[in-house]
Amino acid sequence: MALQQRAESWTLRDLVGVGAIAVVFGYLFLQWVPVWLAARVLGPVGQELAFGFWFIAGILSALIIRKPGAAILGEFTAALAEVLFGSPVGIPLLITGLAQGIGAELVFALFKYRRYTPGTIMVAGAVAAVIALPWNWFRLAYFQLAPSFLVLLLGIRIISGAVVGGLLAYLIVEALARTGVLANFPVGRARTR
Repeated sequence: MALQQRAESWTLRDLVGVGAIAVVFGYLFLQWVPVWLAARVLGPVGQELAFGFWFIAGILSALIIRKPGAAILGEFTAALAEVLFGSPVGIPLLITGLAQGIGAELVFALFKYRRYTPGTIMVAGAVAAVIALPWNWFRLAYFQLAPSFLVLLLGIRIISGAVVGGLLAYLIVEALARTGVLANFPVGRARTR
């Protein structure tokens, strides 16, 4: 019990790692806004295709740290960093980040923080998309759209969450791990076993 509890306790390195991810992705999230706005040319469909990018910080944090709470903390603090970098959306982004982090966290918790396969990661991205959906659709006034169109948007958001949010996060971690930069984090130690 004590060994398992020690393995799940957060270290300063873990917190600094999540903080670094949050700052980098908070900045990148803000830079993604023009891409998302440009996707308006395709209407809500285009914007939903681009939406999965905003799920990466939590999934990336969970993949690297591999401890309970990593997805929530990573996504929420990235949203906070985005606000501090000057996002015009402001404080409502914190609710968005929390919802997205909870969605991904649920999947990692379901597998008891032991399964980090590409499939699991893609499911985490898809679930983040679904859990964040009610708040985002309220905030973006999607409730005014026809129900059949909302179903289409849901499908597109799930695909974006799985591929852009999940698979892209997995590929980023794999690339970073190959360089050795993650050797002192749980993901790096798991690769050397």
